Order: sequence, then structure tokens, then C-alpha cells
Amino acid sequence: MHSSRGPAMSKVSIAAASSEQQQALAAGKKDFCESANTDSGFLSEPNLNSSENVCSSESISEGPAVSGTVPAVAANQKELVVEDSAPDSGMVADIELKAPDCDIMDICERFERLRSTNEQIPWNHQNDMGDTNLHLAIYAENAELVRKLVANLPAPFLNIQNDAAHTALHLAVLMDQPKTVRRLVLAGASLTVRDAYGNTALHLACGQSNLLCAKELLTPLSPSEMQQHHVVGVKVPQNLELWNYDGKTCVHLAAETGSIAILKCLIDAGANINAREGKSGHSALHISIEQGNEDLANFLLDECPRVALDMETYAGLTAYQLALLQNKMLIAKQLTTRGADPTSPPESDIESDSDDELISNYYGANAFSATFPGLSAINVS
Repeated sequence: MHSSRGPAMSKVSIAAASSEQQQALAAGKKDFCESANTDSGFLSEPNLNSSENVCSSESISEGPAVSGTVPAVAANQKELVVEDSAPDSGMVADIELKAPDCDIMDICERFERLRSTNEQIPWNHQNDMGDTNLHLAIYAENAELVRKLVANLPAPFLNIQNDAAHTALHLAVLMDQPKTVRRLVLAGASLTVRDAYGNTALHLACGQSNLLCAKELLTPLSPSEMQQHHVVGVKVPQNLELWNYDGKTCVHLAAETGSIAILKCLIDAGANINAREGKSGHSALHISIEQGNEDLANFLLDECPRVALDMETYAGLTAYQLALLQNKMLIAKQLTTRGADPTSPPESDIESDSDDELISNYYGANAFSATFPGLSAINVS
């Protein structure tokens, strides 16, 4: 071997080979590179470098080291194989992540800035059902989260209504959470907001016989509570004569459920025990008689000196007359014992007359034997 050709031989992997060996070598390189780049679906820098190294080392080991140069066709084949074996997977290669404009540290810094900002879910944000975070916390009975929300969110947040027109205070009553009820009252939640049926939170408590929640809504704020919680403009209890959309006050709802304990609280708070229901004019005493609740009737008669014994409904019936019509003779006797007017209810002509009598009275005595012109008798024999 000539000494001048030594450096040239060190730079070439295969100096000379037969045409059959060159073709086999090119096919082998192509198969290996294709198999090495189809597993992951994307081409990264280490994979590319390893593929080239393996192909080069394998070609050196398999072919004899003889003098000569590699044909240009083989080099071009190698470039085509490497380019075609790199499918576009849509993922970022390692070499791209090292670029200055796509530094991974910049992405981390952006997330950190987002976490450190004060941007949170808006205080009035509502989900598809109209519930706020406070509604959801009450649903979940998460007292600690409720405490934090009530303490840190603005007052209008407390009165937001969901799709059922329930505020947080309504839900606290429905979920039987008296401590949450009192917390909301001290935070300034409105006691007179109505739901879809016109009920305030106190209406719901009375309608469900929820004594603990009713007490929290009826007990006036103490000086220590007002000073500790900086309460301003909160009146407890609410207007107790408010009707719901059925014309019922809290007294009527408590009477319907037979809750004597809640009725006592309502009376102590100043509710009118003789308030009339908006549709029929029933008072609590009428309701007790109509439902046959003797315990409630005895409570009203024995412990409520202001109860009106002779108040009439919109139909003109007193409690005594209603007791007779309902065949509640024991209650009727108790009413008369306590001074109720024993006037019997008026008899209805419509209820006592038969249908024939009504027709005869309207058309006359000959209504069934009268003849009409233009009509002839029909012979059915």
C-alpha cells in the first residue's frame, strides 16, 4: 500500500467492494434504519444519532477494509433512508426543546405565574344548575369551606339564587344545618328572599318542622354577636306575616305540620296567631280542626289567650261550625266550654235538595209533563 493513500483510507469506511457487496450493504442499512425508527412514532435526536452510529459501525464490521471510495449512489441512499424513516408524529423532538425560544423553563415559569396570580373563579360564578361554590359547599356539608366562603366573600354572594330560587340560607335550612344558618344570618344574608314558591328560609323551617333552624332564624342577635361579627342592618326575626305564594304565613305552615314547639317560638317572636290564610281565610285554629289535631287545638285554646274563637273563614264558618261539619264533636264541645258561639252552620239548600227538586224549582211544577210545539210523541210499542 502506498504511503500517500494512508490518510484517505482512514476517512472511508469501505474502500472497495464488489457491486454485489455494495447492493447488499445498502439494503441492509435501509432495513435496519427503518426498523429502528418505526417503534415510537417520532424521531428524536438520540434516536437519530444512535441509528447512524449503528449503521456505520455495522457497515465497517461487515465489509473488508480495502482501498477505494464509496460510490455517490450509496451516500444518497443513506440520506434518503434517514429522511423517509422520520414520520411526523406531531410531538416535539428533543432537539427542538433545546431551542432558546421553546425553553421548558419558560413553560414552568408561566404556570408558576398563573398560580401566583389572584385570579380565581368569580364570586358570582354559577354552574349549570345555578349553584355557586357556597351552594355546593352546603350540599357537601363542608362546614370549614362554608366558613371560609362566608368570611371572605362579599355580602351579595350570600343572596345569589340557584335555578330553584334557593339562596345559601334556603339550602342550609333544607339540609338541616342550623350552625350554617346562624353563620349566614350573622354575615348579613337576607331573611326575606323567596324561593320559587314564595317561601323564605323561615317558611321552609316551619314547613319541615325544623325547630333548630327556626330558632336560629327567630332569635334576635345578641350584643356580643353584633360586636364580634360587625353586624350592621340585620333585623332578626323577619316580618312574620309574609305570605308565600299559597297565601300562607309561617304560623299556617307550622300548624299544618302540627309543630307546637315552632308555634310557641313564633308566638314569642310576635307572630299573629289569628292570621288568615290567603286562599280560604283559615286561621291556625281552623287548620287544627280541619286536620283533626286535638293536641294542637288544645294548645291553641289553653295556652294562646289571644286566639279568636269566633273568627270566620272566607266561607263564613267559625271554628265551632267547622268542627260540627267535620264531625269533630269533642273539639266542638271544648270550643263551647271556652266560650265559642254555639251557632250551628247554615244549612245549604243545594246540599239538601235532590236533582229533581232543583229542576222542578227552576222550570216549575210542570217541568216533567210540559209539551213542546213541533214535537210529537214517540210510540215505542
